[in-house]
Amino acid sequence: TLPDYNSHVWSVAFSPDGKTLVTGSEDTTVKIWDVATGKCLQTLHEYSNSPLGNSYASRIWLVAVNPDGQTLLSVSENQTMKLWDIHTGQCLRTVEGYSNWILSVAFSPDGEMLASSSEDQRVILWDIDRGQCLQTLSGHTNLVSSVTFAPKDDQILASSSDDTTIKLWDANTGECLQTLWGHDSWVHAVSFSPEGEILASASRDQTVKLWDWHTGECLHTLEGHIHHVKTISFSPCGKILASGSHDNTIKLWDVSTGTCLQTLLGQGDWVLSVVFSPGGNLLASASGDQTIKLWDVETGQCLQTLSGHTSRVRTIAFSPDGKSLASGSDDQTVQLWDISTGTVLKLFQGHHKAIRSIAFSPNRPVLVSSSEDETIKLWNLDTGDCIKTLRIDRPYEGMNIKNAIGLTKAQKNTLKALGAVEKD
Repeated sequence: TLPDYNSHVWSVAFSPDGKTLVTGSEDTTVKIWDVATGKCLQTLHEYSNSPLGNSYASRIWLVAVNPDGQTLLSVSENQTMKLWDIHTGQCLRTVEGYSNWILSVAFSPDGEMLASSSEDQRVILWDIDRGQCLQTLSGHTNLVSSVTFAPKDDQILASSSDDTTIKLWDANTGECLQTLWGHDSWVHAVSFSPEGEILASASRDQTVKLWDWHTGECLHTLEGHIHHVKTISFSPCGKILASGSHDNTIKLWDVSTGTCLQTLLGQGDWVLSVVFSPGGNLLASASGDQTIKLWDVETGQCLQTLSGHTSRVRTIAFSPDGKSLASGSDDQTVQLWDISTGTVLKLFQGHHKAIRSIAFSPNRPVLVSSSEDETIKLWNLDTGDCIKTLRIDRPYEGMNIKNAIGLTKAQKNTLKALGAVEKD
């Protein structure tokens, strides 16, 4: 009988050599025991790396020892996973409420590379033809909400995050060139002007900021929305910026002066995406009211409402020729619309969770979509077929738990959902 426990023990696991035993408890600790002596060798605290202290700790419901005997995994009731060094007791990695929802995708200007951002705080650069990860950009300390390439430079990439910052990256080296500070809350979106000299950012703090990203100077702060600003888009001429908000409105701004030119009313719920047509005469908006609206930029008149999705429409994109519009929804589908008639040309199905971002390839008949199902799909616009599916590595991708001791079937399934495998 092992002493020192005044609360329920929820999980146990032996080390591969059988000399130590790991226990996870309701008292929010992981203990490592010497089997021969019954002595507690180490006590690992679930909240040990958290500045919030033990009020944010949670009981440990799963422990597992890596077959190499060097590390152990603990999973707590609050969905936090920690990887520990068995010998030192050091927490090597923490994944809180793990999710790899892919929140944003963007093509490089030459169409050869794809960038994706996700809840795991990373930006990943992909080789489209090979479907391989070229580079992982790390530096944000919260989910990365948006990613975009500079329009005339395949090398420069911008990302926004719930850590309240915007980062500029060198896509070739993976180096962070600049971090822009100034927003008081989450940054939901970033967008380069057509010439690439100005970067716009939209935030939960209800503002839009215009930046000279070379110097880091904030040129203008655009104020007027009364709720989160979720989405932004530059007009093709670069003189107008559109913003969409959870206040159900769209605002058009003069980029040079920072003044509001017009407010568009008509969406019945949050405005989640706005985008100008390639010609600049139309603006499309997507909303939580399940519709897409097409607006005359000059008059502010709503020309057409596209209905067909059965849940909120999160993301929209015009085709390079401006004749069609793609939309992605929480109904797990991507739809391709004929702008002139308002009819659905194609329906793309294959994701099994909400669609978060879509983008057209600039030089080939390909549409890309990202989803909360943790995948990116490339679609052939001519046939409607899925050409390729990309998946980001999960926290324990490839970890072999075939010979792991002390795991229930349910616990093994949890680890496999996070990338672990069972193989000889």
